[in-house]
Formats: sequence, C-alpha cells, structure tokens
Amino acid sequence: MHQQQLISLREAYERELLKTQIEIQNQTLEQVGRELHDHIGQLLSVAMLHLNGLDEELEQSEHRHAIQQTINVVRTTIQDVRALSKTLDSDTVRRFGLRQSLELELERIERTGRFRTYLHVTGTPYSLGEEAETILFRIAQESLNNAIKHSGGHAIMVTTSYQSDQFKLSITDDGKGFDVDEVSTRKADIAGSGLRNLQQRAHLLGGTCTISSEPGQETRVDIVLPKQAAV
Repeated sequence: MHQQQLISLREAYERELLKTQIEIQNQTLEQVGRELHDHIGQLLSVAMLHLNGLDEELEQSEHRHAIQQTINVVRTTIQDVRALSKTLDSDTVRRFGLRQSLELELERIERTGRFRTYLHVTGTPYSLGEEAETILFRIAQESLNNAIKHSGGHAIMVTTSYQSDQFKLSITDDGKGFDVDEVSTRKADIAGSGLRNLQQRAHLLGGTCTISSEPGQETRVDIVLPKQAAV
C-alpha cells in the first residue's frame, strides 16, 4: 500500500475517532444537564418553597434578614442551574443556533460577577449546520472555561464574523497570557492536550484553530471555518 494511502487511512481513522469522542462528550453533557434540571433544580425549588414559608412565619423575627439573604442565594442558584443545564444540552444549539447559544453562555458567565463579557457579531448570520455549530459551541465553551480558570483576567470578548467565503469565531480575554509554544509541547500535560484538542476539533470541521498569547499579554483563540466545510 502506498504511503499516501496509509496517510489518508490514518487521517480518516482519526476523524472518525474524534467524532465518536465528541458524540460521547455531548451525550455525557446532555445527561448532566438533564440531571441538573430535573433533580437539582427541583430540590432547589422545594427549598425555596420552604424558605418562603419560613419567611412568612418569622416576619417579625430578628433572623428575617438572614432568611431573605438565603432566599436570594437560592433564587440565584436556581437561575444558574437552569442556565447551565441549557448550555450543556446540544439541543439548545439545534433550537437557537450558535449566536444565541453563545449569548446564553456569556450571560451565565456574567452572572458569576467574575467577568464582563461581550459578544460582537459582524456580517449577516447564516447556518453552518447543526453538527458544525455544536462542535464550534463546544470549542467556545472550552476556550471560555480556560479563560475563567487560568487567565486571571476580568473581561472576555467573543466575536463571530460571517463572511461570504468563511466563518470566524474569536475568543479573547484580558488576562496574564502564557507561552503557547511551551504549553503546546507538553505531551502529557492537561493544558497542552487541551490546546491540541481545540485544534483537532477545528480540523475536523475542515478549519483551523490558532491560539495567540504571550506572558503578560491577552490570549486570543481564532477558529476559521470555510463556509462550505462539512463534518
């Protein structure tokens, strides 16, 4: 068998393996989302009912302020659980599309109070296909989580650019940055494998993923996808 045929077979195998991994991840995330919505959400709602009842019984109590504070915390938690369960569910991307799903994710991050978030859309939005948009959304989620965990910044900007020949998704944070080359070469390191995972997913879509950063500078993730590319 010729060398080129071997390379083609290996690439096809890697693409199918990555697609399977993504499908398994989506199924797992959807299950977690359902558990959050159906069980944790219901338990929090029951707790809210009990707290409201207690608040009415202790209307003149010196503890009422503490009860009100607890009610506010539980109410916020219920909202966050509902928002998180939506972003874990791939059906959210199928129902609302990539742009609105990104809005929901950024709103959820904003509510934590740790980051200011911005979404900038250029061009006229068009569909990239359900599977491609789901994978793009997972890439965005992973990039956002990396920024939240490691950047030490205060603001995140997400930009989507719908052009006639390509689609571009950019995630930028104002954090402390890092040495991309140094991290990428860590074969057994979680951070290094995480960067490679982003690039592999973009490659699966027929596109590219470029991570730009330096110590003391912002970090930017750019995903460029040809408009006609398909999984």
